[in-house]
Parts: sequence; C-alpha cells; structure tokens
Amino acid sequence: REPTILFVDEPTSGLSSRDSENIMDLLKELSLRGKMIFVVIHQPSSDIFKMFDTLIILDVGGFQIYYGNPTESVNYFQEIVNAANKTPGACPECGNINPEQIFNIIETRVVNEFGRFTHSRKVSPGQWYQYFKQKQKVPKISEINDPLPVVQKIPNWFKQLWIFIVRDVLSKLANKQYVIINLSLAPVLGIFIAYFVKYYEEVGVQNTEYKFFNNSNIPVYFFMSVVVALFIGLIISAEEIFRDRKILKRERYLNLSSSSYLISKVVILFSISAFQTFSFIMIGNWILEIPLTEMRYWWILFSTACFANMLGLNISSAFDSAVTIYILIPILIIPQLLLSGVVVTFDKFNPKVGTPDGIPVLGEIMVSRWAFEALMVTQFKDNPFEKQFYKLDQRLNLAEYKKTYYMSELETALSNIKNNPGKWNDKSLNNPVGKSLNLLRLELIRERDKVGTNRFREVDLLVPGKFDIGVLDSTDHFLKALKKLYINRAAKAAKEKDSIVRAMTSTPEKLAAFNDMRMRFQNEEVNRFVENRNSLTKIIEWKGRLVQKIYPIYFDEHRPNNPFDFTANFYTPTKHFLSRKYDTLYFNIAIIWGFSILLYTALYFNVLKKVVLGFELRRRYIWRKRD
Repeated sequence: REPTILFVDEPTSGLSSRDSENIMDLLKELSLRGKMIFVVIHQPSSDIFKMFDTLIILDVGGFQIYYGNPTESVNYFQEIVNAANKTPGACPECGNINPEQIFNIIETRVVNEFGRFTHSRKVSPGQWYQYFKQKQKVPKISEINDPLPVVQKIPNWFKQLWIFIVRDVLSKLANKQYVIINLSLAPVLGIFIAYFVKYYEEVGVQNTEYKFFNNSNIPVYFFMSVVVALFIGLIISAEEIFRDRKILKRERYLNLSSSSYLISKVVILFSISAFQTFSFIMIGNWILEIPLTEMRYWWILFSTACFANMLGLNISSAFDSAVTIYILIPILIIPQLLLSGVVVTFDKFNPKVGTPDGIPVLGEIMVSRWAFEALMVTQFKDNPFEKQFYKLDQRLNLAEYKKTYYMSELETALSNIKNNPGKWNDKSLNNPVGKSLNLLRLELIRERDKVGTNRFREVDLLVPGKFDIGVLDSTDHFLKALKKLYINRAAKAAKEKDSIVRAMTSTPEKLAAFNDMRMRFQNEEVNRFVENRNSLTKIIEWKGRLVQKIYPIYFDEHRPNNPFDFTANFYTPTKHFLSRKYDTLYFNIAIIWGFSILLYTALYFNVLKKVVLGFELRRRYIWRKRD
C-alpha cells in the first residue's frame, strides 16, 4: 500500500531478539525513505531503543510526560527527581541504555517511616505532566494543505491487467498439484468416456470392425462432452475469487481497477478451458475415429466451458464458504442435465411447464440445450458427406412430410366438415366443425402465401356461417393441387439426388470412396435423432395449428409474425430472429456467449453477492424480530 504514515502496534512481540532487530531495521529503513512511523513497543532492547528518532511517554490517565530524544530521556527524569546516584543515559564503556530505568524513576514509590515502599507514587501523573509543560517545548508545526506525495504511482489499466495475470499464473504454477490435475482432468475424462461409448456389433458378426457410422452412442458422447465442459469449467473457477479474498481486502485501499482484476481471471480461466476442451476433443475424437477436421465441436465445448467459468466466478464472489460453493456445483449442474432435452425430451415435459409446439422457457435458459443442439445439428448437416446433399434432402423430406402427413391432416379436417353439414353455421366455441374450419383457414392461408399463388380466394370463407358447398369444392380442389405439387417436388428432388449419387458411384473405386466417406463422417444414430424417426408422433394439432414433429432438421418454416421464433423445434437447421434466419451452429454459440456476457455483467456489479447479502440481512431481521 505504501502508506505515508504507519501505525505499528507491538511489532516485536513474541519474536527473538535477532528477529526483533530485523523488524526494527525494516521500519527504520522506511522512516529514512520519508515515512512517519508510530511504534508502540514494550521492553525494547538497548539497540532497538537507540533506533528511535523521538520518544513519547504517556503516563496513567493519558498524561504526556516526555517528548524528545530517547537517549536523553533517562537524564531528564533523573534531574527532575534529583536522583542521588545519577547515571548517564548511555553507559560510557559499552554504550548500552537501559530503558527500564525510565519506568523505575517515573514510578518511584514513597517510603514510610518504617523504610518500606508504599503504594503512593512520589510524583503523580499530573505532576509529571506539569514538569513536561515547564521543561519541554514541543515544536509547533504549521498545518499544510498540500496533497501528500504519491510514493507509489498506481499503474494504468493494462499494466494492472498484466500484473494480475502474471501473479495469478505464478501462483497457479507454484501449486504443482493444481497444475497436474487441471492438465490431466480433461484428457482422462476424454479417454474414459470415448473408450466406453466406442460401440460396434460383435455378437454373431464375422470380421467385426468399428465404424463411426454404426456407433449408436455418439449422441451420448456429445451430451457427455457438454456435461464435461460445464463440470470442468465450474470446478476451476468456483474458488478463484473466494481464494483471493484476503489479497483483495489488503489491496482495496489502493483503488485498483476491479475490471482489470476480473478480466485477468477471465483470460486465465478461458485459456485453461481452451486447453482442457481441446485436449478432450482431440483424445475423444481420436478414439471414436472422428476426423480431426471436425473441430467445430471444440468451439461449442469451449463456449460452454467459458459460460461455466463465468458462472463459477459469480458464485465464488457471492459466497464466503468453500463448502457452500462446492455444494452449489451439483445444484447448478443437475438442471442443465434435466432441461437439456436429452434426459427428458421436451415433448415429454410436464404440460404445466412445456408445450408440444416448442421448447419451454426453462429449457431456453439452459446452455446445455443450446450446446447439445449445436453439436447434433452441425454433425448432421455440416459434415463433408451430408453437405453435398443437404439442400436436396431438405427439399425431398419436406415434400414427403407435406404429401404424407400434412396433407392427410388437412384432408381429414375437410372430411369432418363435409360429413357434418348441419354444423356449418354453428358459431359456438365447442363446435368441432368450426375448429376444423379454423385449422384449414389458418394453414391454407400460410400454404397459399408460401406457394405464391393468387388462387383459392375463398380461403377467407372457411368460417362458420360463410362456408357452403361451393367453398367445399374449391377447398377440395386446392388441397388436391397442393398434394400434387408436393408429390412432384419430392419426385424432382429424389431424381436430382439419384443423378448425383450415380455420378459419384459410377466405378467400383468411386463407390468405395463414397461409402468410406459416409462411414467416416455420418452417424446413423445422430441421423435418427435429428430426423426424429423413432417418434410415433409425426404431426400434432396445437391451438389451431399443425405442428411438424418429424424431420426437424429440415424444418424451415418459421412463424412470419413472430420475430423471435427460434424455439419452434429442437434440432432445426436455422433460427429465426428479427425477421432473419441464422445457421443454428453460429446462432447457438452466440446465445451461449450472450449468457456469458450477461454473467460477466452480473459479476462486475456484484448482483449475486448483493442478492445473497439481501437474503442474509432479511434473515437476521426476522430473527431479531422474533427475539
């Protein structure tokens, strides 16, 4: 801190004579550098006593009875009491001074008629004070309003940042156990997880060989990768600020930049997380035979670990107990597991929490959901093999969905209307025909706008009271035209894909290369997940709309009236935000970094710490009120 004035209380207490002299040498050196040092000391040795420039003695009651040179203090008190055996302050031969003489003179007792000392002092504290006023003149010093000289200049923000980084790095390197654990944790977890999920069929199969394409545990590997990123990101940051609390308490008088301290923590933790996630990916992908070119997985896991770093720094700054901090880690991890959409699919959530047409709000604030979705989507559509066919597959599968499932639902709704002519004019809310008419009207308006046709202007008449046989015929004709359109689209997309595949497999060598590329880059289980092929529910009706559940990876129809429609389905290839579409990989990574920035802002303003302090004050208030 480099203070200008220093108050030191008993600096030599409990120390050996040599250590006491070392401490006093340091204080003397500081005084020679222009600092004023007040030292309260008892029973100093002769050498220590002679180090002082000025001695102040206070008697009982706070009376000042001496101010001046320490070596002259003994002679001063001897002259006042007219001591018969006056001795010089310092021994002429050895130069030693006995400071104890001063107290012996000050506290000299009155001798009674029997020659014994009484409890009364010869000179009272008040009398000593009067002698002091008469014999000693304390120099008066005029008040100076000039600012104190700055002994140590506070460095600028960047210099502070560098000092914080260097100090923290050196502190971590000095802890060999910390270094070993942090360097080996991610690789060990990568070996453990990847080795056990490296599945291939062995029973009843000759010449068994592992292929990435056939490994049904790849989604599990992706999910565990996200969990590992969250876990290691939390444990390396959960004690960072808590561990520095004593240093921060000492340094707060320097008015250092809090942002430089926090940024230094962020830089170091992000660097550690970058290494940990990179080593995890390198080892895990190598064991599972995922090509090293697929490094976009690292960006997702690194972003996730950085979020966990910021979360750990927040709890580290808010709580004053290491036990509390480490109890909170599983409490923070468990919701990330449950609400990721993997352990329990969003379709199977409690209806009071989620809805069938999207992702619940709690799921939206879970980084595990954004990270896992990004991993699955990018693995499917961004791998070198699928990139060649994704646009064609999207056209083909969306057309298949429309003609097979979507048009069937619309035809069923029209059939229900056709079979109940007596309820065409029923405007009650519980009228099933009215619900079918509303469904047809909303869906066909969207279809008409998407197809870009001016046909079927009767769509606005699909309401109870306006619907008649003419509108029925027009609707039926339009549905048949739509179905034919999607049949033609599916056939055209299939023909184009077949043409490309034939060209790529025209020779045995090309066929072998084609199959090898597919086995290396695609995974069948990931395909099933993102296409939702295992689900029995392909399409549902929800609040007067038809919601697509099959082929979410090809889903590209966002609600036009909702600028924030990025929650329509899990595994969608794009996200709709502010009337624009963004690739899911980049959008999800941006969302994770948005959460990290939000947590840094909360850390900078101590939001969580203030909340915890508020609860603590409220708890104390309630207890005091009860008492």
